[in-house]
Amino acid sequence: MALLSAGETARYKRYLVPDAAATFLAARILLRSVLSQYAALPPAEWRFEANEFGRPHIANADAPPGLTFNLSHKPGCVTCLIGARRELGLDVEDSAAGRTNFLEIAARFFSFPEAAALRDLPDGPRRQRFYELWTLKESYIKARGVGLSLGLSRFSFSVEGGRATVHFAEGFDDRAEAWDFRLFRPDEHHVIATSVRRAATPLVIDVVDAAALLDSR
Repeated sequence: MALLSAGETARYKRYLVPDAAATFLAARILLRSVLSQYAALPPAEWRFEANEFGRPHIANADAPPGLTFNLSHKPGCVTCLIGARRELGLDVEDSAAGRTNFLEIAARFFSFPEAAALRDLPDGPRRQRFYELWTLKESYIKARGVGLSLGLSRFSFSVEGGRATVHFAEGFDDRAEAWDFRLFRPDEHHVIATSVRRAATPLVIDVVDAAALLDSR
């Protein structure tokens, strides 16, 4: 608790469900501890502000220039993506959750090609593909930092293994080749998607077990 800011402590105390409170606390500890791997700032000293769409960013004047992050969590899985001078987004979902109305949600929020592809799949693969598409869309929106104003149905993902490609609707303000999309499956239930804008330098995503990292400290 000593690592949290006053605002984070207040948010933590408002949680009424113990699992949700523990997940929030773990996420804040993870973010602060991992950021301190990249800068000479103790975990408790990081400060954050949010833009008009609610996306948080680092507010420390003495933080390394261009250091950025994105955080996502569900009960049982807390994830954090750190980068430098790149737009990036991250999302994690629990594919074992009780949701079953995949086609209804896809028809409402997904693009027509995505919804059509889901309808053609049997139940098991449909569940997996739904969460892959959902996490990819969420991670991309978070990377752009402007919320749902982008419109979930205006871009379509196709998935092959751990990589994905995107197609933007005509007139959409972005280029598909500017992005790197990846999927990770840390266990049998959780699906993680990352969206990272490409830059002149090669993109390398290192996957680190945070539990081992924190134990080493």
